[in-house]
Amino acid sequence: MLRIPAFLFLFCTLISLQGIAQSVIKGRVVNAVSQEPVAGASVFISNTSKGTVSDKNGQFELSDIAAGKYDLVISSVGYETNAFSFSSTQLPLNLKVEMQVKVRELENVVVEPSVEEGWDKWGRLFTENFLGMTPAAEQCKIKNEKSIRFRYYKKSNRIIAYCDEPVIVENKSLGYRIKYQLESFEVKFREGSSSYTGFALFEDMDEKKKEVRRRWRQSRDKAFYGSMMHFMRAAYENTLVAEGFEVRRMVRHYNLEKQRVKELYRERARVSSGNVLSVRVGNGSAPVIQGKDSTGADSSAYYTRVLNQDDYTDVYARETLTADSLLYAVHPGYKEIYFPNYLLITYKKETEDPAYLAYHREKRSVTFQRSLVWLINPVTIAIYPDGSYYPPDQVFSSAYWGWSEKMAEMLPLDFRPFDKK
Repeated sequence: MLRIPAFLFLFCTLISLQGIAQSVIKGRVVNAVSQEPVAGASVFISNTSKGTVSDKNGQFELSDIAAGKYDLVISSVGYETNAFSFSSTQLPLNLKVEMQVKVRELENVVVEPSVEEGWDKWGRLFTENFLGMTPAAEQCKIKNEKSIRFRYYKKSNRIIAYCDEPVIVENKSLGYRIKYQLESFEVKFREGSSSYTGFALFEDMDEKKKEVRRRWRQSRDKAFYGSMMHFMRAAYENTLVAEGFEVRRMVRHYNLEKQRVKELYRERARVSSGNVLSVRVGNGSAPVIQGKDSTGADSSAYYTRVLNQDDYTDVYARETLTADSLLYAVHPGYKEIYFPNYLLITYKKETEDPAYLAYHREKRSVTFQRSLVWLINPVTIAIYPDGSYYPPDQVFSSAYWGWSEKMAEMLPLDFRPFDKK
């Protein structure tokens, strides 16, 4: 039997305890005006399962925080939400959090009042864009749906949603109860786009049946493999190929002539050099624009042909990229990535869910999961070992991830897969 000297055991124990003590956030939550303690405030690290509530003295403590960059969120009914970004390299932290009383927006002074019976009218739109359209989304339930309110802006043809309390999601597919502090939700009908931001706290649902818990583990693993979180972790560890990812650069060339002709259609009429162009919608998929161009030739057939063309053409690079050709390490604890245009990311260990094809009404056989990723602005993104990245609002995705990366498929950053794929 191997004997460990007492002094060595004591030394190791002290090192371990010191590490735990250093990965701690402590603090006190108070009213910003009166400085009285705010008891029962929710304090959590966003997109993780780490959370607590302040005690009667406003005190709180979170420990055992993994390496990464996070948002610490403090919320309480009647107060504005506080969010504090921090890095694990800054730990330990001792904070004083001053909460501002929420100034309620008066309905009669708002240009666009909230929609009466808003959930009945817009609830489906909200769930499809917030929870998603995957099979897992069908097993999710928003427990306080009537607390979500909507405001429609007719002039810009968009709708926003807001909630004065956390949106409570019960996910029976993955076994999580999620408290989501909704900061923004917007659907722009004219652009055909949607977005939402907020802070999520994940809690394991209680379940005594082993079979249900086993199914949750399997579902969580399925949601993880091939996800953006999986990709970011593999990129950080330089194991993209081993983990099943294939990455290529892509450039998108937009059909400028089609954009010009569509603008003519939107305007309905244009007067140029004494020639009038009138627009009508034919029986086909493309509108018909009749009239004479500047040469006097009939332009109807030309415009129809242009409008039947693709909106853009994607050009893919032949060579695949490795993580070390994308990421560079200049700081301890995280790596950085920057890329122009798009990245085409193919996950080759899993095929598309048939529900994805059904959603897009595509009649073809399933293939590998293919997603597009791009940066909204030319900024450098920091990637951390747990798969988180910062700033998160600068990374957008479409194609498969545009369909699957919704709240119903989300996992906490401290998740680890049960089975290796």
